[in-house]
Parts: sequence; C-alpha cells; structure tokens
Amino acid sequence: MSDSVVIISDFFIDDFVGGAALNDEEIYKSLSKNYDVKKIKSRYLYRGFVEEHVNSTFIISNFFGISQEIRDFIQSNCKYILYCHDYKFVGHTNPAVYPNFIVAPQDLINVNFHWDAHKIVCQTKFQKDIYDRNLHRPLKTVNFSGNLWSEDHLNLLEELLNNGRALDKCAVIDSPYPQKGTQQSQEYCRQNDIPFDTIKDPDYKSFLKFLSMYSSLAFHPSTPETFCRLVLEAKMMGLKVFTNELIGASYEPWYNLTAKELISYMRRKREDFSVFFRTLIKDES
Repeated sequence: MSDSVVIISDFFIDDFVGGAALNDEEIYKSLSKNYDVKKIKSRYLYRGFVEEHVNSTFIISNFFGISQEIRDFIQSNCKYILYCHDYKFVGHTNPAVYPNFIVAPQDLINVNFHWDAHKIVCQTKFQKDIYDRNLHRPLKTVNFSGNLWSEDHLNLLEELLNNGRALDKCAVIDSPYPQKGTQQSQEYCRQNDIPFDTIKDPDYKSFLKFLSMYSSLAFHPSTPETFCRLVLEAKMMGLKVFTNELIGASYEPWYNLTAKELISYMRRKREDFSVFFRTLIKDES
C-alpha cells in the first residue's frame, strides 16, 4: 500500500465553509498523521499531476470539476476511493424525484466511474441503500456511519449544550438553495403553531452559537441528505428537531442517543478514521 494519498474535491474550506468541506478537512488532518497527503481542487487537476502521483491512493470527494479526460485517466490507471457527499450518478443529484429513489436508466451518469472505484464511501445506511439500488455494486459501497468534526468544533458543541436555551422558539435556516426546504420548514411551523425565526450567519462558529439559543430546529429538505450535519449539530446542542424522512443520519442506530452521547460518538469516529481508511485500502472485495 502506498503511503501517499491525494484528496480531490471541487471545493475546500478556503472556498467556503460547508459540511462537505469541513468533513474533508478532517480527513486531510487525520490521514496526514500517517501518510504523505496532498489536496488539490478538481479544477486545477491536470494529467501531469496525476501521472506523478499515479501510485498514490486517491480520495475523490466532489468531482464535477474534473475534466472527462483526467477522469478517464484516473479510472484506468489509479486506485481511487469515492467519498460521497451527494449522489453523482444523476445530473441533478436528487434521486428523490424517482420512485423508491431508483433513477431512470436514461438519467444515470458516471456509472462506470463508480463501478471502477476501489470503494465508495457512504456516510449512512440510508445513502448506501440508495447507491446500491442504482449501481448494483454492494461490495463497492461502505457505510462509515458518521461524519467528521474537528476537536475544536466538538468542544464548542459541548459548551453550547451546557449554555441552556435563551429562546423558546424554533429555528428555520435561511438557505438560498430550494432543496434545503426553508419554505417547507416555515410552513410546518405555521401549521403546527410553532413560533419560529428564520436565521442565518455566514460564520460557522457564530451560526452554531446563534442556533444554540433556540429550543428546536425545523429542517425539511427535498433531496435525500446523505448525513445532515445541521441536524446532528442541533441534536448535539440539545435542540429538538422537526424534520422529514430524508435525513440520512436518522436511520443510524446511534441517532437517538443523548446530546452528550452523540458528541462522544463523533469523537470516536474521528479517532477511528485512520483505521477505517487502512482497512478500506486493504479490502480487495
């Protein structure tokens, strides 16, 4: 096994702070303890770089920015793992528009790129099941059953859990993306006579502090959430959550743990990731 790892994604945390970027940064930090790890954005990837690192293990996160030529070269010449934050076997990444999440055959894309991966890492059983229904490669897909937070962010969530709730109201996230269901969550609160505020803050830590002031969160996405860090962050801070059946984390056995237990569980996941990765690479099934 090569001791060199290349992480590829469309965006990292220097672009913007989102769940996928935060998770991928923790992958980078975790593996850097035992491997020579490089990060490169998909839009900057070129053939010479891939050829230079052809014996490395590639972890490919979001990959829509990789040119078809480079993707074909990686597919034919490299050992790569797809670490999936959504559903890139369909162009709009939303299998929920199809019955039972099974994408119409004519709408499937990137199928061979998924099939030729060494492994496909899913974050929940819910996500894995959707991948298996569409790709029919259950030996390729692996459920990590978690997400990665930094120790600093987990410490902050623990502090905010102990702060108490200042507002006996529900928080609705003001998102510019229709699939995040802002209007649906607002309507849910109105129909159920739940007082609510629609909130946002571009700074991640400030947002967590803002959210922690509320007693509950309403979040009703229209796309299947592979995990949903937002919901887990709310639960780790002790908020009640009103949501729908599209939250991947809600199907995991640990979902209904107490706030403190969830924080402890996610600490173990970050500690276990390097072992998980090593096992993943060695598994040739």
